Amino acid sequence: MKKYCLPLALFVSLNTLVAQVASDSCTNNRFRPGLNVFAFSNVNTSPITYGKAAANVGRVYSPTGDNTTCRPVIIWAHGGGFYTGSYIEQKTTDLMTQLARKGYVAITIEYRLWPSMPTNNQQYQEALIRGVQDMKAAIRYVKANATSLKIDTSQVFVGGSSAGAIIANHTTYMSASEAFPTALANQGGNFLVTTLNANLSFSDKIAGCVTQAGAIWDLAFLNGETIPWGAVHNTTDGTVPHSTGGGSLQIYNQLQSIGTKSFLHLTNSPNLHTPFPGTPVAAYVDTFNLQSYKQLYAMLKHTGQASITANGNLLTAQPAGMSYQWYLNNVPISGATAQTYTVSATGKYSVRVQNCNNCFSTSAGFDNVTTSISEPTFANFDIFPNPTSGKITYVSSSSELSDLTFFDSFGVVIYHKTVKDTPTEIDLSDYPKGVYYYRVTNTNKSVKTGKILIY
Repeated sequence: MKKYCLPLALFVSLNTLVAQVASDSCTNNRFRPGLNVFAFSNVNTSPITYGKAAANVGRVYSPTGDNTTCRPVIIWAHGGGFYTGSYIEQKTTDLMTQLARKGYVAITIEYRLWPSMPTNNQQYQEALIRGVQDMKAAIRYVKANATSLKIDTSQVFVGGSSAGAIIANHTTYMSASEAFPTALANQGGNFLVTTLNANLSFSDKIAGCVTQAGAIWDLAFLNGETIPWGAVHNTTDGTVPHSTGGGSLQIYNQLQSIGTKSFLHLTNSPNLHTPFPGTPVAAYVDTFNLQSYKQLYAMLKHTGQASITANGNLLTAQPAGMSYQWYLNNVPISGATAQTYTVSATGKYSVRVQNCNNCFSTSAGFDNVTTSISEPTFANFDIFPNPTSGKITYVSSSSELSDLTFFDSFGVVIYHKTVKDTPTEIDLSDYPKGVYYYRVTNTNKSVKTGKILIY
């Protein structure tokens, strides 16, 4: 790539960040940031036209077979000095494919390129304004089409490499009042360009920005900003320097000074810029992408740590707005799937909260719940053998009716029977090996729970 200059060197880097470990987990390794850790094997791609300019095209990458409807989405801009490059270049398509396999919706966009390599600040400013206008149009497009894209409009992220990273940084932090007056006037007078862009009733607010080898024109654009940001940069980058002219290191230091969530990872590979096709060091590409995965993962809206508060016999799970499963003594309580649960017996209660992306967090046990409910006498019983190959026997010392229920680890009932005369034979051999839970309830509504292992 040819070198190019922005204001007084608009460039950057730093050595930090191990991505924050979220307090939740996601099924099938969804969103996990490892290089070869994927939740899905295949990816669907489809073309889009996100604005009215001829260049406003892009490609959507989404995981094949994913039924969730609230996925995070990242909009990515390619590099190329504002005058070259392509949204379907190999490096970009590889990154988008990997993000989609992790469970994201990933969109790479083309934007209006400058006719030739900019040669002065005025041309760079105008080229940058056009890129910001187009990225904002793409943000509005995904929000307008959230249902068909199956995305969460509160988790729209932007990112890019080199010139694309610079566009993403300015999309995130430069307001219309801060933009370059002459350049902005020459490019439509505002960030909307109403003659070109559609979906103007939708917000262009984003949840975070992840960049590779980017910069910002003026550090003052960061004042008072709270949107999370991350970057990867090489300390020997001779195209977009990491520590001068508004580079990544300077951005990071500024955001850290005002308490904005921010991450920076520096590499030290001789004379390399971004990992474009043909980069001689494959590990360099892996380092950039791995750090971008980590930074994006740290910015996601996770479930947060599940917790329980008590008001008398009423237990309430936090955070709100999730799906819930309550447990008593580590056994799922059938039908207890609301945010609140009224205690029916003493014991250790816990709750698992889960969001629509199948990411979940389980609370610590809530011990020694004191209730106004007295614990009735429960007849002695036995369930054996345990462990078992699948066939078990239930024996009780009482002839009273008892409800016998078995659950899997997700609280799904796999067996239920009301029994009186024992012994009662139970066959669970059709179910996979693993740990299962049982609950015995007598006529006094007293409950006993336990585990059984099928091997």
